[in-house]
Amino acid sequence: MRFSSLVKAAMLAGAMALPLSFSVADAKTKLPPGACALGKKGVVAAGAMCSYNCDAKSGWCAQAACWNGQLTPLLSCPTPFCLVKCG
Repeated sequence: MRFSSLVKAAMLAGAMALPLSFSVADAKTKLPPGACALGKKGVVAAGAMCSYNCDAKSGWCAQAACWNGQLTPLLSCPTPFCLVKCG
């Protein structure tokens, strides 16, 4: 009887550790070299420029460029002339 309780405890521990291993693996996904992270799921390629934070009232968007893994703010632009949206 003692062996069966040990087996049950081991199976319970394995079942508890399985979902934790998937969540940790998802959190450790790596970006391509030089890419920039934008929020939780957005990725901007290295050397790419894009627009974000667009204001519908004024029609202007902020722009940024991804250099060396960091988004660097650039000049703002009017909506029809802006680059593609980030993320």
